[in-house]
Amino acid sequence: MPRKDTLLILLFVLQAASTLAGRKVPESTVLTTDVAIVGGGASGTYAAIRLREDFNTSIVLIEPRPYLGGSVSTYLVPETNTTLEFGVQSYLRYGPALDFFARFGIALRPFASKRLTTVNIDVETGEQLKDYLSPNINATNEAFQRWLAIVSKYKTFLEPGYWNFPLSPDIPSDFLVPFEDFAKRHELEAAVPRILAISGVGYGGVRNPITLHLLQAFGASLTLDMLENQMFVPTGSNSLIYQRAHDFLGPDVLLSSTVKDVKRTSTAMTILVKQRDTEYIIKARRILYSAPPSLRNLSPFQPDEKEAAVFSTWAEDSEFVGIAKISCIPENYSINFIPSVAVPTNYLALKVRKDWPYSIRLDSTGPPGLGLFRIIVGANYTLSLDDVKNLVLEGTKRLEDAGTVTEECGVEFKSSSDHSRPQWKQTAEQLQSGLVQKLYGLQGYRGIWYVGYVWGAPYSSTIWAFTDTVLLKLLDDIKTDKSSSQKA
Repeated sequence: MPRKDTLLILLFVLQAASTLAGRKVPESTVLTTDVAIVGGGASGTYAAIRLREDFNTSIVLIEPRPYLGGSVSTYLVPETNTTLEFGVQSYLRYGPALDFFARFGIALRPFASKRLTTVNIDVETGEQLKDYLSPNINATNEAFQRWLAIVSKYKTFLEPGYWNFPLSPDIPSDFLVPFEDFAKRHELEAAVPRILAISGVGYGGVRNPITLHLLQAFGASLTLDMLENQMFVPTGSNSLIYQRAHDFLGPDVLLSSTVKDVKRTSTAMTILVKQRDTEYIIKARRILYSAPPSLRNLSPFQPDEKEAAVFSTWAEDSEFVGIAKISCIPENYSINFIPSVAVPTNYLALKVRKDWPYSIRLDSTGPPGLGLFRIIVGANYTLSLDDVKNLVLEGTKRLEDAGTVTEECGVEFKSSSDHSRPQWKQTAEQLQSGLVQKLYGLQGYRGIWYVGYVWGAPYSSTIWAFTDTVLLKLLDDIKTDKSSSQKA
């Protein structure tokens, strides 16, 4: 590891000094539990239900947002019964997904994307890129059939998690080559626009990142369900399952809560949590961490050098989604801001532009007459919500200035959600140094087990399946600890 990175990690570890010593809170806010779950997204909520209801294990679920659901974001249109999904769009028929929805009595229906007229816009000028040619459906499907044959070969390495990821000498060479070389060799270019649109991968470009990152983002199960039109959505809204899970878990959930400090030993965790004006001390046997594992988020957990060395390898990208009323864009249109270098069919350049390292898409949502659009903004650098709003305002203003739209572009933001999280952007050299094995070597280390998108295929259904593999190991860990304590 370069000396600069080593010094950075040492400084981070030294700065993470505990504030728990001598902390006192009222007895009513001291909670004792088997497992403290940090993060109430897909994996944390699923784990809470499984541990408490199926494994007779006590839990406390800690979530910083005022609701459960993570990347699921639903907007209820005022004075209507209409809900708009601006986060997670659909689910795969994989692993425990169907059973999890059935558990809460939620009916399912096939997913059908809204048919929109797509207009591709020069991100720099706001002019329509009339010479850009999207791949036709036959070319796209043929490319995805080739993609499916490839990702299916590697499914056991990547889904639902990386427990079976090969050691350095056996890592497939396909994983390590730049994606541009790989895509051209296998004639996959026509699949690239859809891969980018569905997965959200590739902010800053997909030419140079190693192919593994694209295989992770768009694996075998997603490809097969897409080709066979097998994806589904719950009747009602995507948030319904999390609302019902929250109602079911009741007081075992602490919403609007943040972890302020953690004292960890091999057998016991003491966690200081603040919920608005109330502080809790949670005493747990183990922690199940399901939030994005950035060094910033992990700071209260006092990571040591081993942990910091692994988690310092993640790249910090930004992704925001939202709903806005945009007066100048016709309904039933999708506005896709892309770099002009993609013209006419350079699909590998769709997210490449040195001076414009971000992506914006505006998709009409309905209901008719309201002018509502789903906003998706991503970048390969850190953005704030104000930055995102400014990018959207600047983008629509360019549409207006270029004469691409004929009306004045008023933008009224209705709802938004920050889906930013650390991303896999490790190099071939890091993988060959055993990075995945080092990552998985942190499972159970110093009392923390991990679930979530970093640890396997990043779709809700595969995340739930991976969580099941971790829960079995976590429960064995607790059982061994209890057995050792009894013998002592």
